[in-house]
Formats: sequence, C-alpha cells, structure tokens
Amino acid sequence: MSLVGALPFLKPRLSPSVSPGRQRRHTLPASEFRPLNTQDAISVFEIEKEAFISVSGDCPLHLDEVRHFLTLCPELSMGWFEEGRLVAFIIGSQWDQDRLTLDALTLHKPKGSTVHIHVLAVHRTFRQQGKGPILMWRYLQYLRCLPYVRRAVLMCEDFLVPFYQKSGFKVQGRCSITVASLTFTEMQYPVRGHALMRRNSEAIGFPQNVLLLEEQTQRLESVLLLEEQTQRLESVLLLEEPIQRSESALLLEEQTQRTEPEPADV
Repeated sequence: MSLVGALPFLKPRLSPSVSPGRQRRHTLPASEFRPLNTQDAISVFEIEKEAFISVSGDCPLHLDEVRHFLTLCPELSMGWFEEGRLVAFIIGSQWDQDRLTLDALTLHKPKGSTVHIHVLAVHRTFRQQGKGPILMWRYLQYLRCLPYVRRAVLMCEDFLVPFYQKSGFKVQGRCSITVASLTFTEMQYPVRGHALMRRNSEAIGFPQNVLLLEEQTQRLESVLLLEEQTQRLESVLLLEEPIQRSESALLLEEQTQRTEPEPADV
C-alpha cells in the first residue's frame, strides 16, 4: 500500500461547531495533523531547542539533521498545527537492526522495518494539555497503515520511561548510545499484526477508520482533560483540608469552653 492510503490519518480535525460545507475559503483549520517538510524545519528546531537544551543541554536533532530527515523521509514525521501554528511534532526515520546504535542517530535505512522516533516535542505554550500523548497515539495509529513498518523504537532518559509506557512502549533495556554523561533506556512499540487493517485500508480508503480515529482522539482529549481537572481538584482539597481541620478544632474548642462548668466560689 502506498502512503496515499494512510493519508486520511493526517486529515485535519475540523471544529465540531462549524460544518465543512459552511467553512470560509482560505481559512486555516482549527487543528491539523500533517507530515512535516523542510519549510517547517526552523519552527521544529525552535521548539526542540527550547524543550531540550534547558533540560539535557543538547537537542536530539540539530537544524541540519532536522532538514536531513525531512528531506529523506518526511512521511515518517507528523506535525500538529493549531490555526497554522506548529504546536507539537514527531520526527522519525527507518532503521534495520534490532537495537539502536550511533548510526541510528543520523542514518535513514529505507529497507528497514523499524521506525526510529528521534524526537517528540511540544511548544512551551501548549504543554500540560495532553498534546504529547495525543500526538504520539495518533502517530502510532498512522504507522499501522504503513505496510513496511513492524515496530517503533526510541531512546529516552529514565524519567521519561513512564510517559512512553502510557503510550504502550515496552522497555528493551539500556541503550548502547550515550551522549556526554547522559545514558538512555531503549523502548519499543510493536506495530506488526495489523495486516487486516492494512488490507481494509486499501479496499475502503479508511473512511470508517478515519471517523473512528477522530472519535477516539476526542475521547482521549476528554479523558486527559478530566484527569487534569481531577488533579487540580485534589490539589485544592489538599490545601483546604488543613484549613477545615483548623476551623473544626476552633469550633470544638469553643463548644468545650461553653459546656465546661464554671468553678464554684470558695
């Protein structure tokens, strides 16, 4: 199957309040997922630089490497755009070995059946909104439509392991790659086993699956929003609990003083 069969997974998600037929021409979609190209390279690098240099001191991909992969394999990248502005992205390339080596950081192996995810980053203005997990989930669904992909792999610092585990990645072990004093954990996500889905995609062009994907994306956003609201509520309750306890203690003390008998005159 060609890449064309997978393109519906990159279809813009229109705002539910505006029907497609009533949209004005030349207006930017509220939310759009699409492959990146070399014209996006500077925006990609600016987001990546801000996200990683303050934490790790370096970027997974430098600007020339971003352009390199967006030239060789743009179909293995995905950008999330809000009203034309890049807010989050993933860049990947093909790899042909069981484990990652230093060559995986710079090479694209067109005959490989593994997608090496080099970087996922979210613009600082849009963090803490669940966009990272949503973009990763959508990217993995997209990879399922590519007939040559059998798995996705990545390497990350230890504190990010739980984040990727929530997306379905499993730990493979310590990565042989080190960058200065940084060490990494290698993780993988199995994509194989979806041949039926690929065959159906060629036959029906994914109209049903696209609708299902949009519905699942909206549900995932709702779940993440609910989780965030729950965490905020728990934080508020934790702050209010000592205050309530203090108020209860004062009330109890006042009631005790009222019920205590006055000392008799001697």
